[in-house]
Amino acid sequence: MINPALREKIERRKRLLTGIKEELIDRLRLDFRADEIDDDTFLFGGGLALDSIAAADIIVGLQFRFGVILSEEKILALQTVNTLADFLQTEHAGGFFTN
Repeated sequence: MINPALREKIERRKRLLTGIKEELIDRLRLDFRADEIDDDTFLFGGGLALDSIAAADIIVGLQFRFGVILSEEKILALQTVNTLADFLQTEHAGGFFTN
């Protein structure tokens, strides 16, 4: 049986990953459902093949949805949905991401 605290941590992570995917889909008008985007799909280059224009849209979306401000350089360095979620959880440990 899984520890209730661990179960809640896993569920929060799943909600964060889904929220990121939904923001990408909505903001960039991607023809995907959230469950069709793997957590380790590359955002730029391969995978979703997003570009620097999309990066600017992602920055706006993350600011709007999660209250985080990123530079274009930082968003380009966060290559997957998982690395983006890691960043959000690390940088905002006291907010939405850990509740």
